[in-house]
Amino acid sequence: MNSDMLGGIIRAFFPPVLAYTVGAGLLPAGDYGAVVAGVVSLATAIWSVHTNKTGKTIK
Repeated sequence: MNSDMLGGIIRAFFPPVLAYTVGAGLLPAGDYGAVVAGVVSLATAIWSVHTNKTGKTIK
């Protein structure tokens, strides 16, 4: 599985889950954007750590 496939899965999975949580009253509608921003930030941090491991530096 490459990064494009993983990105597609995330883009297809998270919007319905977040819409369900808003509809069920578990998440206030105004917080939807904050949750999406948090998920994107977390994914970016994980990707950065993964791609910048020791030993992958140019000498």
